[in-house]
Amino acid sequence: MLLSMISLIVNAAYGVVLNLDLYTDRAPMPNGGVREWKRSPITRLNISGQSALLYLEIAFAVVSVVTSILVLFGLKSRAIRIVQLVSTAASTVMFIIIMIVTGNSHVNYA
Repeated sequence: MLLSMISLIVNAAYGVVLNLDLYTDRAPMPNGGVREWKRSPITRLNISGQSALLYLEIAFAVVSVVTSILVLFGLKSRAIRIVQLVSTAASTVMFIIIMIVTGNSHVNYA
């Protein structure tokens, strides 16, 4: 039961962090100035064309949340527990991969 609550909290935190404006992108403009944008990891994934990583994260998070809710409502199946544990671990790994990829992505501006 404790793992289910932790899983719900962790997946909610991942969603919040992915939507925060963590990165500052700068680009030289034709008039000689520099323009800055504040971007979230989700925005950087979309701009760099790697939105499939976000879809994988969402899929793992949804499976983790649904199985956590099932366990909280009293479903004590061993298979549900294994799926919950694997999906929570996969969601965590995908979150780490997304943060690494967005930290190292360079967006081309036209």
